[in-house]
Amino acid sequence: MDMENIRTLSGNSLFKNGKRMGSYSLNPDTVQVGDKLGIMKAPDSTLHFHLNGIDHGKAFSDLPKVVYGVVEICGDCCQVSIINKDCESRRSTENRAELATEAGAQVAITKTHSFSGRPADWNVDAVCEFITSIPDCSPYAAKFRSEHIDGAALIELDKKDLKEFFYMPLGLAVKICSQLKKLEGKK
Repeated sequence: MDMENIRTLSGNSLFKNGKRMGSYSLNPDTVQVGDKLGIMKAPDSTLHFHLNGIDHGKAFSDLPKVVYGVVEICGDCCQVSIINKDCESRRSTENRAELATEAGAQVAITKTHSFSGRPADWNVDAVCEFITSIPDCSPYAAKFRSEHIDGAALIELDKKDLKEFFYMPLGLAVKICSQLKKLEGKK
């Protein structure tokens, strides 16, 4: 990797190799939970940032042939996921290095939950927040609430219970049990 050719968007300032080059219309510090921040190298070797599908224009030009993306999380704790569906669908037909430079990527921003105390001590609200924090499980939180599932009840449930009583797909039941096991191990 060429460490002499680093470009950064920090706040609304653009930097090249640590030197401020100017301002940009997008400030990543203002993104909210659920926003989609897109980063794309255009065919003309310019780098564009998108927020929720809106192109904020050229940020940098004269990019090298191969570009690597890095996301640094500062301030409030959050989680990001690199999403590059275009790259996945074209992988079999193109060279990976070319794909990495031409395809755009999105960064999905999600809130990270910090669960305190032992899971067995959680109240119903904490259990519902836990369920909601697991991708694709939000729709099931209402059922946990209506059944008064607190932490003590939650730790007694297994994958079979989640599938049969909550009508949950096996994959989601496995995710819940796995996350719960990790949290129980931390306490």
